[in-house]
This record gives sequence, C-alpha cells and structure tokens, in this order.
Amino acid sequence: MHDTHPHAHPALAEIQALFDRRGHLVYGEAITQTDHALQCATLAEQAQARPSLVLAAWLHDIGHLQHQDAAAAVAEGRDDAHEALGAKFLHRWFGPEVSEPVRLHVAAKRYLCAVDASYVHGLSPLSQRTLAIQGGPMGPAEAAAFAQNPFCDDAVMLRRWDDTGKQLGQTTAPQAHFMAMAGHFLQRS
Repeated sequence: MHDTHPHAHPALAEIQALFDRRGHLVYGEAITQTDHALQCATLAEQAQARPSLVLAAWLHDIGHLQHQDAAAAVAEGRDDAHEALGAKFLHRWFGPEVSEPVRLHVAAKRYLCAVDASYVHGLSPLSQRTLAIQGGPMGPAEAAAFAQNPFCDDAVMLRRWDDTGKQLGQTTAPQAHFMAMAGHFLQRS
C-alpha cells in the first residue's frame, strides 16, 4: 500500500487505491497495468507533452482498473468500454484536457488503422484482437469526423504511447512522480 498525504485531494486517494488493488494485474500484455501506465506517461514526458496529456497517458487505462474483471472481458471477446469508464472517472476532477484523450484513445486506434495502412501491423496481438471487438478500422466518413475533433491530435499521440508502452524491463519515472504531477494539476484547477 502506498501512502498518500492525509489531506490529499480525494482524486489522488481513489487513483492510488485503484493502482493498489489492480495495478499488478495483466490483461493480455506482458506487463502489469502499473508498468504500462508508467511507460506511457514516461514516453509522454520524454516527448515534452504538456502536463494534462502526460496525466492522460498515465491514467488512460484507469477504466481497466475500475472494471470488475477486465481480463475476463477481453478473454470472452467483450468490450469493457474502459475508455468511457475511465474518462467519466477522470472528468470529475481533471476536466476534458485529461478525460477526452482517454475517452478517445480506442477511437484513435480505429482511426489510425483507417488512415495508415501499416499501423495495424505494428499493434500487439492483444490490440489487434481488441480492434475487432471495438469496431474495427473506421470508415472514411467516421475517420473524417474524428479528424475534426479538437482532441484528435492528443488522442492519436496518446494512442501511439499506448502502443509503445508495453515493453518488459523499461525504466520509467516512479508512480509518485505522476501522483505529484496530478496533485499540482488539481491544485491549479
């Protein structure tokens, strides 16, 4: 169990509790939920993304941590809608600059498959399997509409970090670093 400051924002306590309860789980990739989150956020920081997008990268799969059994949903070929669940959770405290890239990161995968013929071949086996569950590549009209979304670019960047942040043994910033970043973000809100 990780300690959070007793006067910390309730969001931080809830986020920490979710990572404590389910961050050690895997859902078809070679690494844990926590390792994946830290890798994605570290990649975002290395790309000099603004803090809200770094937080979105760190918390993009928080819906998996909220789901009662995300691994079973994937195994059974069901969409756990983790992006919607996570975005709803995050919007309460962080607003759309964090929640919208999270909400759109699955749609961004579908979008990238539609606009970049080579993209699908770089997806992990799990991401290729879930692509079908999540609706497959977007059609031309859906892709054009997605490209007009004001959070399209953020969602696409987040998606690329999501695809890359699945490596065993990667060095990342510690969870406390991103928790502190979230605390500073909340204080400014």
